[in-house]
Amino acid sequence: MHSSKTTLHKVDLNLLVAFDVLMTERSVTHSGRVLGITQAAMSNTLKRLRLTFNDPLFVKQGHVMAPTAKALKLAVTVRKALAHTQSLLSREQFHPATTRRQFRIAISECVASVIVPPLVDTLRKIAPQLTLDVLAPGEEGQTKTLERGDADLLITWFPWVTSGKLHLHRLYEMNCVCLASPNNAYIGEKLTLENFIAADHIQFLPRGINSTPVDEALLQLGYTRKIMGRFSNSNLVATMVSTSDLLTVLPDRYAHFLAEQMNLKVHPLPFEVTPMRMAMAWHARNHESEPDQWLRKVIIELNPENPIH
Repeated sequence: MHSSKTTLHKVDLNLLVAFDVLMTERSVTHSGRVLGITQAAMSNTLKRLRLTFNDPLFVKQGHVMAPTAKALKLAVTVRKALAHTQSLLSREQFHPATTRRQFRIAISECVASVIVPPLVDTLRKIAPQLTLDVLAPGEEGQTKTLERGDADLLITWFPWVTSGKLHLHRLYEMNCVCLASPNNAYIGEKLTLENFIAADHIQFLPRGINSTPVDEALLQLGYTRKIMGRFSNSNLVATMVSTSDLLTVLPDRYAHFLAEQMNLKVHPLPFEVTPMRMAMAWHARNHESEPDQWLRKVIIELNPENPIH
């Protein structure tokens, strides 16, 4: 037992953090940026890791550092150890009424207007000294936002969350609807499939997404819509729709929000489309943290799973 303690005493446990970051980034340079150290310092850290585990751990393979078999075997154990350590450090008494904790939520634009206002209203009442930072998910991959520790939570469309390292909680569903100006010539008493196909469209397409449930549903029916432009800014899309005969498709809760703000009209789609499942995701390192568990509970209570039809 004494020998084991002595060996552990000689190891810098920060090396495990560096190892976990290297497993995510697969790059010495990028890992150094995440850890806030220079490339030279990160290279030295990798050397120390190799000596500690008596293995190369990461080898150059093209433009990335590929993990060795031993590194892959260590990865799960190291991640669990770090998550457990984080939970031990977070076991201090947490009181929402007095906490000054800063929470960071990465949230898709079309979900933010639905979730954030009631969340802020609630937090002002039960945790008045808390700070909430609302971020846009990273362009290079939304799960990277959590893996790098840039955010505590990610709230987005279900299919966008694909990393096996994350915990996931489904919130609710949103149906896709058509948004148009009140006097759009393509829409009479109701929107028909014929008029939907005949109209010109602008598409709200967030970065990193190549297709939408609407276009997938149309393809199954043997149709495509005439897309004049694709934009990642939904407010710009709504503005363009309000001053033209263009049509666009958005999730229903967000479409109704924009319709009220910009005097637009919401129409149900004239064909069946798979609902968009909204989910909340978080990294394993935050799973046992009492403050994080509390915030997730608040969000779940404000957004019960209740599909909209």
